[in-house]
This record gives sequence, structure tokens and C-alpha cells, in this order.
Amino acid sequence: MLFRSIERLLTLADRPVLTRPIAAATVLDALPKACQRDQQLCDDVRAYLAGFMRTAGISHLSASLGGGSGTATPLPNRHGMTTESSYEFAGAVFWQPSDHLLFSAGVQAHSGDTTPTGTMVSFGREYLQLDVGYRDHWLSPLRESTMLLSTEAATLPSITISNYEPFTRLNLHYEAFVGQMGRSDHIAFRGGLISGQPLLAGVHVSIEPFSGWSIGVNRLLQFGGGDRPHSPTDLFNALFNPSSDNLSTGSDPNAEFGNQTASFTSHFLMPTKVPFGVYLEYAGEDTSTHNSLRLGNSALAAGVELPQLLNRFALTFEISEWQNAWYVHHIYQDGLTNGGRVIGHWGADWRAAGDDIGARSWLARAGFRARGGAEIEATYRTLDNQTYGGVDYAPAHLLDVRYSRRWRQFTVGGEANAGRDSFGESFSRLSVFIRY
Repeated sequence: MLFRSIERLLTLADRPVLTRPIAAATVLDALPKACQRDQQLCDDVRAYLAGFMRTAGISHLSASLGGGSGTATPLPNRHGMTTESSYEFAGAVFWQPSDHLLFSAGVQAHSGDTTPTGTMVSFGREYLQLDVGYRDHWLSPLRESTMLLSTEAATLPSITISNYEPFTRLNLHYEAFVGQMGRSDHIAFRGGLISGQPLLAGVHVSIEPFSGWSIGVNRLLQFGGGDRPHSPTDLFNALFNPSSDNLSTGSDPNAEFGNQTASFTSHFLMPTKVPFGVYLEYAGEDTSTHNSLRLGNSALAAGVELPQLLNRFALTFEISEWQNAWYVHHIYQDGLTNGGRVIGHWGADWRAAGDDIGARSWLARAGFRARGGAEIEATYRTLDNQTYGGVDYAPAHLLDVRYSRRWRQFTVGGEANAGRDSFGESFSRLSVFIRY
């Protein structure tokens, strides 16, 4: 739960966040102001960051053992892990030979999949950093329910440029990457289906015109794969003229560049005695009426995060609703997926494969910090799929409860997951974990 502690700390420090992962330097800069509002939270995060103040060391290390029953169900934002997984392991080590060069080796593993998440080379300065390797991307201020790109699926290998220190009077932040998706055998080309690994390009640009308020725009483009042609010029044209990629009915699909999604996001921190965050995401799958400024098949999400209530509680609420045609495509017939998992909103993994129905999801999370350092966190999710696609869906529910506490230099605890999926089938999982 440490990453949620970092998110709460940034809120207390009046630092709105629109993308993740969050740079350690950003958190360090936020510590002085946050420490004035929550010293215990500050001490926990400072202890974690101390591990990065060396030339080499362990970034993070965690191991979990557990067992599940009922239908195997994807757990939200867990890199493709399902309730039937008997273990989960994640870790990374780093070596920083200079101020501007960092090597890291990492892994994310669970039953059925192992990905070298966190294995990459980083080079650059605060205004231009290059990351090459298995780096996660999260393009949304929402904590659990982003439409474009999250950690629902396994991490893609990618090349990324970004800045972690905003610049200009508008506090400009940018991120751009190109990654390679998993192999698909269902790519339409020249009247048939071919196999290949599509590419995924992403762009994020945001500004902070006033302290505590950020607004941003995001784009994702899925293209290439197998023999489908692509070039930097094609990518540039699709990026800046998205409606040109939407051909009329009856046109040659071979002439299409690929698949696109986009979103507008905002994160506003209320300037109260104890700040709290309000964030929004408006997204679209392709364009509407061949107009580059109008998003098609729209999605709307909103959330509120209260990082500190009565000194011991934290609350988060989120709601998302999207129309049809998300994560499916007539060219890339496996859709926006990687390793069989949707790369965006977790709720789209709780439906029949290839079904392009819309849905609505809710989330409520409550955290409690007990005396002595123990923490309890409970998260409830619900999902209502629309039923016009021919599949008879039921309301889905998921309850997660997690307990943790410090033990020497480790964090130990347990987690319980239980619910009912969109087909009315029950599932559950119990696990214990240790983290360093």
C-alpha cells in the first residue's frame, strides 16, 4: 500500500498528479510541506525513499502466498493476475553509477506469467529523461479506473521520454513513448488475418496554470503488427490529424493507420486546511463525425480523494461510465489488450471477450491507521455491464480487505478478496505477504 501513501502525501503537499509512476525526486520535494500535516505518513515515505539515496540497492521486494476458490477472476490493476494465482512476487534492484544514469533489474510474477517489470536503463536530467525497458505507464489522475492505460495487463517493453521537473510558467509536463504489445493472431490485412506484435504509442502533455490544479491531454495509438505498414510520417499524421484515420464505411481498411484513443484529464486540490483532491477524466475511442476535436464513444470518470480524516482515516470514491466500442477494433481484433488482458479500465476485463458493450463502475475505499503503525484498508467495487450485446450480464461486486503492519525493516500482512463476477459466479482468495 506504499504507493497509496505516496499519493496521499502528494495531495497533502498540494501536488496534483496526472500520470504514474511518480519520480522519487518529486516525492522528496513534497516532503517538507506534507510533514507539517501528517508526520507519521511523512516518516513512512521518508524511510522508503532512504533506500534510493545510495549508489546501489533494493528498490522494492515483496512476496505473497495464497489460494483461491470459485471462478478465476482478474484482480484489478495487478498485471493480469487472477484469483486462482497461488503466489505473487515483485522486486527490483538498482545501480546508479552517476547522477544522470540508472540501471535497474526487476520482475513481476504470478501464476501463469512472469514479466521483467522494472528492468530498464534511465538516462538524462530533470527536463529530459530517457527510459528504455519494461516501464509501467498510467495515464490518468484516477487511482483505480483509468480508461487509456493502467497496470491491468502485463507491462510493455517501451522507449519513453519525459520530464519530472515541470518547466515554463505553466509548469509543463510531458511524456511520450512507443511500446511493443504481445503477439496477436487476429490482425486484419489484405482480406485476411495475420499475426504480429502491434506497436503502442502514447503521448501526455499537461500544465499546472495555478498551484494545485493540473489539466492534461493524452493520446494512445495502436498500429503496425506483422506486415501492416507504418512509418514515422504515418504516426505523425495520425497523431495530429486523428480524423484522417477514420475511414468511411466501405473504404479499404488496409489504408487505415490503426486504432486510437484519447482523454482530457484534470486534478484539482481543494485549498482547505487539509487538502483533498477532485479529479476528472473525459475520454473517447476514436473521433466522432470525422471531426478531430470530437471524441467518439465517450467515457466519463470522476473521483474524490480525502487523504486525512480525523488523523487516522483516508477515503477515496470513483465512478466511471463508458459507451460501447471500447478496447475492440475491426483491424486489431484482439482489441487493446496485452496477454489477454485489457490495458485500460479493469471493468472491461469483466465481460465476454470481444463484446463491445458499455458499462458503469463504482469504487469506494477506506483506510484506517491504527495506533502502533498497523493499517487496514477496505475497497469495494461494483460493475454494471450493459446487456444489449446478447450476453446476459449480472451486477458484479468485489470486496478487498488488506491488513499490514511494520515488523523490523519489513511490512507483513494479509489480504482477502471476494465477490461475484459479471456472469453471477462467485470467487474468493486469501493471501499473506511480506514486503521490504
